[in-house]
Amino acid sequence: AMSTPGGGSAGGGGPSPGSNGHRPALLDQLSPNSYRQTCRRITSLFISTAVVLPGLAALGYFLFVPLVRRFSNRAQHELPGGLPSPMDFKPLFPVDNVAQWVLLVLLSLACFFNALVAGATFIVFARRRIQGWLCCFTPRYPSQLQGLEEHLLGRAVTAVVPCYLPNEQYLINDTIDHILHRLKHAGQLTLIIVYNTPTDLPIEVDLHARAAAQTNVPRGRRLEVLKVEGSTSKAENLNAAFEGIEDDVTVIYDADHHPDAESLELLLLKLQNHQVDCVQGSTYIRNFDSGFMGRVIDAEFFVTYFIYFISLQFIAGTAFFGGSNAAWRTQALRGEKFSSEMQTEDIEFATRALLKNKRIRFCPGARSGELAPTSLRALYRQRLRWAMGWEQVTLHHIANVSRSRSISCGRKLGLLYMLPMRWLLALLSIVGAIVTPILCIIYPPRIWPLALDGLFTLGFVESSVLVTCTLLESIYHEAFVQCIFVAAFMLCSPLYLLFQVSMLIASLSKIASGNMGGWVVTERSGVPAAPSQGPASSGEVDAAHANDGGNTGPIASGDRIDRQHGAQTTDSVEDGRGMRSRTRYAPITSLARFYAADSSHDLTRLRSLGGSRHTL
Repeated sequence: AMSTPGGGSAGGGGPSPGSNGHRPALLDQLSPNSYRQTCRRITSLFISTAVVLPGLAALGYFLFVPLVRRFSNRAQHELPGGLPSPMDFKPLFPVDNVAQWVLLVLLSLACFFNALVAGATFIVFARRRIQGWLCCFTPRYPSQLQGLEEHLLGRAVTAVVPCYLPNEQYLINDTIDHILHRLKHAGQLTLIIVYNTPTDLPIEVDLHARAAAQTNVPRGRRLEVLKVEGSTSKAENLNAAFEGIEDDVTVIYDADHHPDAESLELLLLKLQNHQVDCVQGSTYIRNFDSGFMGRVIDAEFFVTYFIYFISLQFIAGTAFFGGSNAAWRTQALRGEKFSSEMQTEDIEFATRALLKNKRIRFCPGARSGELAPTSLRALYRQRLRWAMGWEQVTLHHIANVSRSRSISCGRKLGLLYMLPMRWLLALLSIVGAIVTPILCIIYPPRIWPLALDGLFTLGFVESSVLVTCTLLESIYHEAFVQCIFVAAFMLCSPLYLLFQVSMLIASLSKIASGNMGGWVVTERSGVPAAPSQGPASSGEVDAAHANDGGNTGPIASGDRIDRQHGAQTTDSVEDGRGMRSRTRYAPITSLARFYAADSSHDLTRLRSLGGSRHTL
């Protein structure tokens, strides 16, 4: 079963899929509940002995043995008296062919970076399987786990949920119920709903009344509601919320996120075990009823968080903050502000934190479900915003990274790998995943020089290692059907690379031309549409809304839209209690540009029960 927005029970939150919120993994589906850990240990043992070690042997055989044979044949042909035929002799490097030399250089770079990713993926995968085989029931950090409850698991934690209320009024109560009732934490948990709205809404009264009375709030939990007057962005909402946080740890979720029950405990464990400043969890799509696109995006999220981001952390020596489902030490947030001028304020904030020697790590096992975009158009605009945000951060901080003397050379190389080197990696990925296979089909590798032939073989082996590790990793985390989508996603990765490169080119062209346009909030499926109150006048619709095709449905947090205040009207209706007034709001058609310059905050925080932050 899977919870849907607005479908929660009276107790709050609705049923969650699986025992921890995410759908049961394939291994768990194939084994009884009482033998799941045993099944995982046996599978890890089998993979360790029957896949990892033979995989290394096969890698050596299919890669190095052919190269040794070819070099030995070449040496034999070059012996005195040898008369090789033109078909038998293959030069080591291209001869008088500039195109082959260019291809040789690009393929060498592509194989080098692919080797970094594939090697890191293989090492991390093998380490996970061996640990699952040998240390399934043994704490990985026994000395650090002693007294951990006194350090973090029993400490007070504040969860912050920023939202743009007009678009998230239909899902915010469900998110509140889910976090308060289903998220596990032994200590006190304060949930702060920090929001902005261009016009007063009836749901505001309900939220403030619920916070004042602590309605349906379990013991040990507390709900606070904070309205940020004058805010036009998620960044300003977060900045306002951080000003009053006193707990040791601050967790950030988006308004459509439903974190798994154990996700917070996993974040706190990683935060303590590695003594870092921030731990970033992973995301999955929780409403598969959104259709085929939702499953494809979920497969992309799995590959991104469990494979590529972990490899990035292994190579660069650091992770980055993704904006949601992340735990921060509150001390690391003090004195810092999110920038309201960046398209992706989270990446920019993480880059500044890394430049100040803050430590960030990934924890893909701490998962949180979000809603999928409603359409391909919404997905395209979301990814274009992400791409422009990355380019903005890269162009803004590339000089700071190069000139910084406060960070180590390793971290500087890691930031360069994460930021400007993405442009080179995009080019190399096209060469390695698209151009090279086409050339191999048109021109058989046996007619190429020996160096190019070896690079073709090396690239194929690297891709095979990456795909194999990804598919084997998916059975530990994804259901059977979703494992098939992960396999299909990996097989269609050249198309995904083309999409990513097109987003990069489009974002750079928009930034170069200064035509970044107004922001349209990402439409999320699974959210009930706002009731229509009549069409807005043509004068109320600006260019950004016109380009959006007239969509005015509710949309999730973190994104922005340029629309003006909807018109407010009051009429009278008659019911069994006589005449009473009813306030209606026309659809919101325009709003002052999000991500404007930082403005002063008129904070209105509702602290009930004598202002105490926690329930006794």
